[in-house]
Amino acid sequence: MSRPLNLLAICLTTVGILFASNSLKAEEKAKSYYLIGNSLTWDTVPSLLDGDVQWHVDCGKSLPYIFEHPEKPCVKTSTLWPTALKEKQYDLISVQPHYGSTLAEDVATISKWIDMQPKATFIIHTGWARSKTREEEYDSNDVSGKLQHSPAYIKALLAALQKKYPDRTFKQTHAIDLLEQVDNDIKAGKAPFDQITDIYRDAIHMKLDTGRYLMHNAMRHAMGQPRSDKGYEKLDPQMKQYLNQVLDTLN
Repeated sequence: MSRPLNLLAICLTTVGILFASNSLKAEEKAKSYYLIGNSLTWDTVPSLLDGDVQWHVDCGKSLPYIFEHPEKPCVKTSTLWPTALKEKQYDLISVQPHYGSTLAEDVATISKWIDMQPKATFIIHTGWARSKTREEEYDSNDVSGKLQHSPAYIKALLAALQKKYPDRTFKQTHAIDLLEQVDNDIKAGKAPFDQITDIYRDAIHMKLDTGRYLMHNAMRHAMGQPRSDKGYEKLDPQMKQYLNQVLDTLN
């Protein structure tokens, strides 16, 4: 009788594991996500994220501008933030600071959205600088003026938000840090690029294959989603392997 009982125990254990796994997947799919930003948010390809996802994307605009002028975002599939954030409570919300705003303005604007979404984890999508000024901005420690895409600015922003909302969870995509890693690898001869502009498709936007693969998965990581190559199946395997190594540097 012991053998049938052992087999039964194994079967029950297997069923339990499968049930737990399926429950976890169902829970992940049930989570809701909302992204606010401009084309640098669009370069994370929100439509390929898992779960219930909406966005408000207005090209070239800062967060204060988007807050004050939500009526006609450039991406027509946007769910306008006044409607989205009033009618639904999201699990995770990404906001993307951009050129034109100050630290105080970003804190004030993001705070208004935080107050509307008391249960959401907020993610700062760092965006990134124009390729010509990327290195200079990244190295800047000045946070007193207009936004620069630097760790110093993001650190100050997160610190101000955490001080104001000590019980809330804040994360970031580290997009600027990933590009810094790529640039360092290029200089060390360890990257399949000749220069940092090789991952850009123009002055500021990411290439549709390599750049977007990197930024999409940076957003997935910040949102607690597994890495994915959906939509990037044709990306060169060696290039994908390198970009995955860069993504592995995320904490």
